[in-house]
Amino acid sequence: MKKLQCAVIGLGRLGFHHATNLAGRIPAAELVAVSDISQVSLDLFTAGVPNVKTYLDYHELLNDKEIDAVIVASSTSMHGIIVKDAVYAKKAVFCEKPLSLDLDEAEEIQKLVKKENAFVQLGFMRRFDSGYVVAKKKIESEKIGKPVSILAISRDPSCPPIEFAKTSGGLVMDMSIHDIDLCRWFFGCEAVEAYAKGGVIRYPELGEIGDIDHANISLTFENGEMALLETSRNSTYGYDVRTEVVCERGGVFVGRLEDAPAVILTPEEMGVTTLPGFLDRFEQAYFNEMKVFVKDVLEGNPVSVGVDDGVAAMIITKAIQKSLNTNKAVRIKEVMHEAI
Repeated sequence: MKKLQCAVIGLGRLGFHHATNLAGRIPAAELVAVSDISQVSLDLFTAGVPNVKTYLDYHELLNDKEIDAVIVASSTSMHGIIVKDAVYAKKAVFCEKPLSLDLDEAEEIQKLVKKENAFVQLGFMRRFDSGYVVAKKKIESEKIGKPVSILAISRDPSCPPIEFAKTSGGLVMDMSIHDIDLCRWFFGCEAVEAYAKGGVIRYPELGEIGDIDHANISLTFENGEMALLETSRNSTYGYDVRTEVVCERGGVFVGRLEDAPAVILTPEEMGVTTLPGFLDRFEQAYFNEMKVFVKDVLEGNPVSVGVDDGVAAMIITKAIQKSLNTNKAVRIKEVMHEAI
């Protein structure tokens, strides 16, 4: 069986996780190389996974003819340039979201991918989570009718490292973009208007770099559907991601807070053991999306979630950010016009 020869660029938490999956958990893939600007990170990874080539300069990795596909898990600010370089190097690409921090660059990549007929998959891992997959299939079956409204909650238990926050694109680009993608996926159409309120509640250090730690977002879609999103860094009780989709003849709720098979309720104590973070909640989804990436590249299948999805989600995040800055509802067409 032919194996896809893979490499990972960026060995932070997520890159390390992807590389580990490719090194032993996906039979159709073989991890042949990793790249990071830190020798310490490279040494830490190869201590557990020997016989893998290492590169401090990702350009050298892209020149390696043995490599078929690259996973871009670098700092967010580098996603766009690395994806472009990888496409020019004729590699299949998996890129963590967002595609770029700049909408103009994202649209440039969109055109490049079409011109080169390149395979570029975006890291919207929630589409590969078992709960969200069941919800999508239920909606597509039309047994519960079309979706009419969505309530999406994404709460982190703490502030991210400030150095990460500086290059993440901010709360909306880093966190809300997942819920934005899910709304597009479930509704099957595009947003037409965004209105958002947000601010700094607990972490003034985020305010000092122009970021916020909480946002309430309202989105209106082209068929009249509505979505309410809450994105927050303030759930001190644990990682909390849930989605409620109300349909014409029913609904489907996705998500779990607890990390235990049973919830104990007594007069003295009512509580659950919560999940600590995103890698715990979506561990299987990260594995599933990488397995699909490998399979689709090897079989020549269409990309499951691609640059068009990445650009569409970015346009909505830009409208949300403009609404936060102006305290006004923003039509999506206004933002699209600005990007031209």
